[in-house]
Amino acid sequence: MVSGEQFAVGSAGPPRNEFADELAAILTLHNAKRSDYTADGADLLANYRFSSAMVGLSIERGMFMRMAEKFFRIKSLFEKDGATAVADESMTDTLRDIAIIAILMKLSLQGGAYGPKGTA
Repeated sequence: MVSGEQFAVGSAGPPRNEFADELAAILTLHNAKRSDYTADGADLLANYRFSSAMVGLSIERGMFMRMAEKFFRIKSLFEKDGATAVADESMTDTLRDIAIIAILMKLSLQGGAYGPKGTA
């Protein structure tokens, strides 16, 4: 059921749902990166598992470290008023990366297909 509050006065339909649009953009980015990082699809967190093991961390600590790097990137972008030298490393890109890592970390902690080597 749709409430009347969802429609602006005089509008031709429902307002654009910016939150849903952003979730869709994050999913699109995740799917593209997943295709690049886990070509065979066997281990959905293979890249995080590999890099975490290289430095002797649990996968969750490794993912947290990656998030920390992204937060440092945001700090740097604030200090430069958002100016970037790399086109696909904007504030938006970085925030989307954090969202993806946070969801993957939650799923890793939960287990299942994203748990230790896919413990579904």
